Amino acid sequence: MGLLAFILRLVGCFSNVPRRLMISYLLRRGTKLPGGSVIQLLDGTVAKIGSLSYLQREFEATQYARNHTMLPIPRVYDLFTSKDNQVAYLIMEYVPGEMLLRKWRFLSASQKHSIMVQVKDIITEMRSIRPQRSQRWIGSFTGGPFLDFLIGGNDPYGPFDNETEFNNFHISQFTSQAYCEVHSVRERLASIHREMPNDHDIVFTHGDINLRNILVDFNRDRPDDDVHIVALVDWEQAGWRPAYWEKAKLVFGAEPGSDWSAAVKTWIVEGYENEIARGIELRLIHGGTM
Repeated sequence: MGLLAFILRLVGCFSNVPRRLMISYLLRRGTKLPGGSVIQLLDGTVAKIGSLSYLQREFEATQYARNHTMLPIPRVYDLFTSKDNQVAYLIMEYVPGEMLLRKWRFLSASQKHSIMVQVKDIITEMRSIRPQRSQRWIGSFTGGPFLDFLIGGNDPYGPFDNETEFNNFHISQFTSQAYCEVHSVRERLASIHREMPNDHDIVFTHGDINLRNILVDFNRDRPDDDVHIVALVDWEQAGWRPAYWEKAKLVFGAEPGSDWSAAVKTWIVEGYENEIARGIELRLIHGGTM
């Protein structure tokens, strides 16, 4: 580690100001990491670059999940915008590890099974988070509007007082499309709407668990199956959702026909087969593929 990096890391334990003042220099000297606009800085932190609205949600949800679980989640240190307010920077802990997407096809069957078990345990621990009061509402972890790219596009929506309202919004994303001019399609959407349950448990949900958002590490001195999840990242879609929703997002984010896809459909989150089947049918009606 160079002298400047050491000084920045030391000062950064007490103040974010030096990093903010030097962000342009640090970005130029940094190392781009896989997974979008993410740069490892000299002081041992990571800068994620994007819009303030997205990064604000990620900053707050990441802090919340870290404070309420023992899950492998990077610390978040700072969030600020450029002088012209055109871009935002989320500063996080750098966690040494490799994106699972880049390693999955090279893993042995036992290593893959180990990762799947760890993901299952992560989801179980997330569901142990309990709100301060009994709730039926669906929204961000604070109970406000939330992001979900599966049905809401890039704009926040909600919150909803209950699952019935959530279902109504969900189906409206399809009934508002031009294909609903076809009578048989309109009738099938109405039938799917009637089939949607409104009494699921409402649980804390990451909402974007996929091979890109899981970082893993290998211990070369141990047996072949010693691979560990060291970080789960990208929490901007996190919040309170019906209990089946994590599985729906796992299926949505999996490559069709892959062994990962088979696992998320069967046992990483068990049950909810009817909910997943309805979701797949809605995507097919909309013109997607599964």
